[in-house]
Amino acid sequence: MRVFVNSGFMPKTDACLGNCLICGKCGRFSILETYEGGAAGLEARPGFGAAIDIGTTSAVLALLDLETGKTLARHSFMNPQRAYGPDVISRIHAANGGALPALRGAITEALGEGLRALMDSRGIRRLEDTVIACNTVMAHLLLGFSCESLGVSPFQPAHRLKEVYDLSELFTGLHGPARIVPWLSAFVGGDIAAGILYVMPRGARRFLLADLGTNGELALFDGGKVTVTSTAAGPAFEGSGRPGGASKVLDDLAALVRRGLVDETGRLSDESVFTQKEIRGLQLAKSAVRTGIEVLGLSGGELDAVYLAGGIGQAMKAESAADVGLLPSGMVPLVRAVGNASLGGAARLLLSPGEAAADLRGLTENVTEINLAAHPRFQELFMEHMAFGNA
Repeated sequence: MRVFVNSGFMPKTDACLGNCLICGKCGRFSILETYEGGAAGLEARPGFGAAIDIGTTSAVLALLDLETGKTLARHSFMNPQRAYGPDVISRIHAANGGALPALRGAITEALGEGLRALMDSRGIRRLEDTVIACNTVMAHLLLGFSCESLGVSPFQPAHRLKEVYDLSELFTGLHGPARIVPWLSAFVGGDIAAGILYVMPRGARRFLLADLGTNGELALFDGGKVTVTSTAAGPAFEGSGRPGGASKVLDDLAALVRRGLVDETGRLSDESVFTQKEIRGLQLAKSAVRTGIEVLGLSGGELDAVYLAGGIGQAMKAESAADVGLLPSGMVPLVRAVGNASLGGAARLLLSPGEAAADLRGLTENVTEINLAAHPRFQELFMEHMAFGNA
């Protein structure tokens, strides 16, 4: 087990895997720079804490000094639940089919080992606080909650989170308070709530936060009110197994569109870069995300910023995203990659617990969800944005 100890940023090296989705160890992906050496708003207290982001694809843990705000070490791994399916829908089905204990055991064991490795790396015996951010399904699986209600209409969680857990309820042999960031809806989870918390101090009054992972999640923040929706983006943007991974998929696709080797309908005339099946997957994924943006009524001019979260957002070039029609062209100047914003929000709750908790309460009390599939214009917009090209 490898633990990465931080005294700042780890530089990009020749050993780069070219896929931020399965890494989390280099400067391009690190997201806690605003906390290094103590951040503005730090509410110093003695001891150590852990921030955890449980993603559908991977999990990242960070050990923090609560007095200085410094990130001491990090650890990341591929989510072992992938053996039961690549996305939340497949894991809901697996859990409801009898695999819930195995799904829970897989992630709790891996996270427990990661926490112990981080603590051992610094000779720490106890964590004074732990904050976990994850999507709604990952939270259910972590706690062993039934996923039955998440798999049937109206797709609402049937369980409520406690304000504080003890680590012993989650991980064998560990003790101390633990908080799980509350979900905003069935398919827009605490990871997005944490992501909003992470970018709020940047000062934008009206912004879009987009996490374009396996579950495409969109959150429009407007002066304290939040409107959220989610799309079935699937794994198309990840570029798993492709040289350059996520950082090359949209660039390569955009180049083919510009050269006319992929026409507006998605017909591919040269399979040297992609297969026709891969193009169709990308076409469906980008149309789903763009439809969500359109349903939120956004083109770019009405926003102060567009924050792209996660490994895909970190790797994505806004110009390429616009050239294939994933983003409106008006958003390009506003795009900012913010890395693993979910982990950053969890860290903010650790380091500024009073201020961040107040912000979180404001979010959860002022959230509106749009069910994209049930929206009256969904089919029309989805078909319209299947076309490749800048709009």
